[in-house]
Amino acid sequence: MKVNNTIVISIGQAGNQIAASFWKTICLEHGIDPTTGQLVQGKAPAGNWSAFFSQLGESSSGSFVPRAVMVDLEPSVIQQIKATSGSLFNPANLISRTEGAGGNFAVGYLGAGREVLPEVIARLDHEIGKCDNVGGVIVLHAVGGGSGSGLGALVIESIKEKYPETPVLSCAILPSPQISSVVTEPYNTVFALNSLRRSADACLIFDNEALFELAHRKWNIESPTVDDLNLLITEALTGLTASMRFSGFLTVEISLRELLTNLVPQPSLHFLMCAFAPLTPPDRSKFEEMGIEEMIKSLFDNGSVFAACSPMEGRFLSTAVLYRGIMEDKPQADAALAAMREKLPLTYWIPTAFKIGYVEQPGVSHRKSMVLLANNTEIARVLDRICHNFDKLWQRKAFANWYLNEGMTEEQINALRASAQELI
Repeated sequence: MKVNNTIVISIGQAGNQIAASFWKTICLEHGIDPTTGQLVQGKAPAGNWSAFFSQLGESSSGSFVPRAVMVDLEPSVIQQIKATSGSLFNPANLISRTEGAGGNFAVGYLGAGREVLPEVIARLDHEIGKCDNVGGVIVLHAVGGGSGSGLGALVIESIKEKYPETPVLSCAILPSPQISSVVTEPYNTVFALNSLRRSADACLIFDNEALFELAHRKWNIESPTVDDLNLLITEALTGLTASMRFSGFLTVEISLRELLTNLVPQPSLHFLMCAFAPLTPPDRSKFEEMGIEEMIKSLFDNGSVFAACSPMEGRFLSTAVLYRGIMEDKPQADAALAAMREKLPLTYWIPTAFKIGYVEQPGVSHRKSMVLLANNTEIARVLDRICHNFDKLWQRKAFANWYLNEGMTEEQINALRASAQELI
């Protein structure tokens, strides 16, 4: 069976910081040095490494290169990645400019972002050309910032236009005033939603408002930082990609295409939420292990989801649970998930509404862990919060000139707000 090759495009400050954390973690999982791309201790790479890496040279001494394109309209994060992991990534795929987007969707979508777009797509073309079997593209970006929202939307639209059959998953970080003081974030988010709605095959929401509370409550951090939130996101991303990166006798491999096919019953219903278990504080994860039933209970608890909503009060249109770790617990997990399924408010008109995947290879932090991906009606509550914050600004036309001066019109802005309303 051919391995599906997946390309990861990270955009903006948050997108690239999360990408750096994600690549470091999966390098360790595959036995690859995250600073050089060389094999650790000369061992053979673990799992289906070619799903996310290409190799320079055919010998065992050849280095492994992430199938990654990283772009930002300001240079600091890309420079930091070059300084710490520059030997890991293809330097031609680390793209930055000096002017920045100034926290403005219009600059990323209509101005500086449009100028850098040809280079981004050229590097994507190069990566696709190296793939034996393109499995999809994952885009990491925060939609509150100018680059992540504007350039992120532009890149996703361009990918879908050029490669319409390639699955595109947007992993979109939503803003929260608890972690950022940029007052125009609701504008940027609403403007980006239109492109995510029309051009992405699915959009997995990571809501900073919920992540802040999770880090505070579950990890006992008084004032969580962006790094704390990014670590939570990394746990989910490594878990959901594990079934694409490892195979085995008991492993149930799930491609990105298959995952999205199961989670998206119709194109207009493709905004997803996720959860991860166990949410053990990082400094205690080696010493504390959660039981299977407790882990599943935690996974479906309203207080564990990575979005500020209550999925058990909504309706699950579709669900995927991805378990990784010791397979001795598989029968117990099967029974506990079957029992949980009976309790969930499911939509039974979708025959594949409950998907389960197993991966024998444990993660770096936990001997056993689970990721929940859910298409749930409560996601509308998250989007409604963003729209409400948008309206508080727009009714006063606060900061409107920032966008109008960059080429947007009031008619366009009203149309984008109306498009977001259709998701609620």
